[in-house]
Amino acid sequence: MNKLKEILNQQLDIIKSEPVRAFALLYPYLLVIGIGFGLLYISNLNIISRQNIPIVLSDTTQVQDIRLAAAQTVPAIDIFKLSQPTDSLLSKGKLLYSTNCVACHGEKGLGDGAGGAALNPAPRNFTLKDGWKNGSKISEIYRTLQEGITGSGMISYNFLLPEERIAIIHYLRSAFIPDAPLDTKDDLTTLDQTFNLSKGMQLSPQVPVAAAINLISDESKVNSEKINSILAQINNESNDIGAQLFNKVAKSKMLALAALSSSNQWQENKNLFIKLVSESINTAGFSNEVNSLTSLEWDALFNYLSKKI
Repeated sequence: MNKLKEILNQQLDIIKSEPVRAFALLYPYLLVIGIGFGLLYISNLNIISRQNIPIVLSDTTQVQDIRLAAAQTVPAIDIFKLSQPTDSLLSKGKLLYSTNCVACHGEKGLGDGAGGAALNPAPRNFTLKDGWKNGSKISEIYRTLQEGITGSGMISYNFLLPEERIAIIHYLRSAFIPDAPLDTKDDLTTLDQTFNLSKGMQLSPQVPVAAAINLISDESKVNSEKINSILAQINNESNDIGAQLFNKVAKSKMLALAALSSSNQWQENKNLFIKLVSESINTAGFSNEVNSLTSLEWDALFNYLSKKI
């Protein structure tokens, strides 16, 4: 023990009297310690830099196609008269609520319906005064029912008649919304002007985009099959003068037949046919060879194609 003390004292004396020499003695130890810490840091880089926030977040946005709707006449209403709740409106509103709204908003308007369990954001709790997207006045709820709320499960209920929407609104405000705010005359006037309530309107039919695409695709398929069938007949009738003339003037047979199939007006008389074909040179399947046709050849070609298409 005394020997160890003596060695330590000698080392301390060296540090005090010869600091440069002391540093030289300690340098190898400091270097080893520094390298050790460096290696430890490098080995843990993966842990230090690990990203704890998910890179891909789940997308809860609901993309909804427009609904299928026939043409409709929307009757005019007197919003100032209907802004006052009546027993008839409240009864109608309760029935409409049960068939259109209760699945998501629940029987008591708490937003706890089975159909809204997976929605984000959750369906509106009508009993809460705060957080209304458009507000809880008649005019404000009407806008919500008319337009829906983008980025939520709240769709547009514009398939309901204006009076039916007003009935639902009165039921909501009576049954669930505490101290529902009243509309001013200006609020109701703006609502009337915005949605033409006092004039009524004629709504055009609407077709969902997906259905329209399928319809166009089906029509295109039918036209393609029709053209292929006509072309097959022409190819099998190579001895017919009409088929020979068509093969002569058609630069692209499929394109030429498609141009003729797009309209049947040319079948009314030969002059319309000649006009259509002449204007289709190099653009709709016909070639400059049509300019060399005689009157008799035009007759033969017209009679032949009008029977095929």
